[in-house]
Amino acid sequence: GMLEIYNDEVYDLLSGGTMEEKKEQAKSAGGKASLDVRRNQDGRIEVPGLTKEKVTSINEVMELLKRGNGNRSTAATDMNEHSSRSHMVLIVDVYSGIGESQQNKGTLFLVDLAGSERVRKSKVEGDQLKEAGFINKSLSALGNVMEALDRKASHVPYRDSKLTYLLQDSLGGNSRTMMVVTISPIDASHDESVHALQFATRVRRIQIGAAQRNVTAKNLEETVKALTEEMRSLTRAKERTEGQLMSLKRDNARVQDKLQNLSKSRQQSRSDTKTLEVLKKNNTDMAKRWEKEKASREETVEELDKARKDLRSVQNQLAKSANKLTILEKSLEDKENEMDNLKQKLRQSQNAQSAAAVRSRRDQVLSTRAPNSKPAAARLKASAAKQPEPVEPAADPQSETHEVRSKVLALLEKYDSGKVDRIDIIMEKFKGKESLLLDKMTQRYEGQSANSAPAQTVTNRNELAMQRHQERMRRIREKKANG
Repeated sequence: GMLEIYNDEVYDLLSGGTMEEKKEQAKSAGGKASLDVRRNQDGRIEVPGLTKEKVTSINEVMELLKRGNGNRSTAATDMNEHSSRSHMVLIVDVYSGIGESQQNKGTLFLVDLAGSERVRKSKVEGDQLKEAGFINKSLSALGNVMEALDRKASHVPYRDSKLTYLLQDSLGGNSRTMMVVTISPIDASHDESVHALQFATRVRRIQIGAAQRNVTAKNLEETVKALTEEMRSLTRAKERTEGQLMSLKRDNARVQDKLQNLSKSRQQSRSDTKTLEVLKKNNTDMAKRWEKEKASREETVEELDKARKDLRSVQNQLAKSANKLTILEKSLEDKENEMDNLKQKLRQSQNAQSAAAVRSRRDQVLSTRAPNSKPAAARLKASAAKQPEPVEPAADPQSETHEVRSKVLALLEKYDSGKVDRIDIIMEKFKGKESLLLDKMTQRYEGQSANSAPAQTVTNRNELAMQRHQERMRRIREKKANG
């Protein structure tokens, strides 16, 4: 017989006609087109109403298989142009025997399972989507049965699907089962191929025991007769064996006598015995030496493997360290660049502050050197009113230093030519304070010549400083006296 399991319903493939025609006929007859799966009185699974045809050769079986496949449900999807939408089961009852003697019966189940599919890849819809759901459900039930058999569970869920219920006698008990798993080599089916191989690996571990011969009650008497005859033949064989054993004992006695004679002759040939002992000793020494060399060679191989592993580990660590060193060098270079920028900005700020302080000091000195005829209040007011002008950031420290050097050199050549040779020492002493050096040199030489006031101005200035000093000392003495 040949059937298909479509949407968890059993349909006959040899009765003729398509599934729609069977459903119409069953509807008009007031029944159903699908068949039931039941257990008969002998405890075996059967399908009542399934069409069965007698075959006598493999060619007839192949013809029936071809005819049944023509009635099988198929459809085209994005994954397969001829996709099977059902599970096909071919049931062959095989009888063997000679004449009317005892016959043996066995049942062969050939099952073609529909492949599992992912809806997002096959892009099925409507009835085909429903078919895909039933296919995946039955395959999942088969996987649960295999898992229960692998775990040696007390309960195996055969009734979760009609596929597993129909194949119950083939998956467990007195049977021999073989499963062939096919996969697709294309990349798009990678996930399905991996799951199929994992399922096959799990099925391969299952042990259902060895199949045994079933003996019916009708042939029991013949079996007893055959066993009795076999027992008689074994008894006769035992008698023959006992006779052979007595003959072997006599032969053994003769061999023992020969061995005694040989031992006597061996004792007489002592030289041969000594030679044999030397050879044995040499053989033993060579065996020990070989064992030591073998052990040392194995140790050398282990040490070499260990050294290779350590070398790979060190190489990996070295590569990681090199990467870290590259990252640190890059970070250090960035930090150095940032530090150089900050130093340049700090130097510019210091130069600006020094220039501002020098100008402020120069203005104060010039105000103190002004004619004494100006009222003190006016001088204080002018000094307070003057604020340091905003300093623009220096353009380039090297160009500014070169400019200051040329100006200082010009002043020395004009007013004090004896110090021209010491220009490098003076510039090194005021390194970073070039603006302050230029202001001092300008104040010292050009300020003195431009403001060459009468000696009276200097005298007035000295007298004023003396008066201030005396007034300050007087307040200190008064403070001590009062204290």
